[in-house]
Amino acid sequence: MVRRIVLYAVLLGLSFLFALPFLWQFGAAFKTNAEILEPGLNLIPDSLNLENFDKALNSVPFDLWFYNSLFIAVLGTIGATLSSAFCAYGFAVLRARGSSLCFGLALITIFIPFEALLIPEFILFSELGWLNTPMPLILPWCFGGGAFNIFLMRQFFKGLPHDLVDAARLDGASEFRIFWQVMLPLTVPALTVVAVFHFIYLWNDFLRPLVYLQDTNATTLPVGLSRFVSRFSREWSTLMAGSVMALVPIIVLFAVAQRFIVRGINLSGIKR
Repeated sequence: MVRRIVLYAVLLGLSFLFALPFLWQFGAAFKTNAEILEPGLNLIPDSLNLENFDKALNSVPFDLWFYNSLFIAVLGTIGATLSSAFCAYGFAVLRARGSSLCFGLALITIFIPFEALLIPEFILFSELGWLNTPMPLILPWCFGGGAFNIFLMRQFFKGLPHDLVDAARLDGASEFRIFWQVMLPLTVPALTVVAVFHFIYLWNDFLRPLVYLQDTNATTLPVGLSRFVSRFSREWSTLMAGSVMALVPIIVLFAVAQRFIVRGINLSGIKR
């Protein structure tokens, strides 16, 4: 009993440390700039200042930025999840000469920083006339979905019984039908993990929208909220209020995805 109490106390303490930045941000959303700049760690505001939220919503096109972020994150996540599963199925299930080498080359791309490809990508999308459109932020994820996502999905595919694939082939099913109707429904846990983490990445992405979306009405929430902090003025309270509202989709996504991960494992369709 004593060991369990000590363990729970340590876990609660660590949880509080991890949650401390979010607690401070939530409290700062109701403070004035003067209160935020006061020395010391004061999590509780002196008064609930709702003007920060009103200013964040009405002084800038917050709803338009929110829609742009949601549109890019949802479509990019769908493209990355399905394309990474499709590529991973080929690496894990199909037996082809040189597939291991191709998979290794795909993993090597993890070590290539995005900044190294920024200039040629910008020139390409500029020649295509896609600047100030969501295409540069969505379309690249529809062709593979990223090396890490492919790696994660491949490992999950390799853990599934391949007897299901052989049985479907004997029944005359095409390879795409085997992937879509037999194997893909069994990967719901891995698909959920890929979708959640990729959605968070696209929702919080700052550099790509900053480069490709130069129009104010076409930009996303992270870039738009950064305009509250400029060279000549720093509206910390408004920025904190906008950031708290931007966290709502992430919190909702985690609350929903946690339930679907457990359900996906139970609905794997494999009796052991």
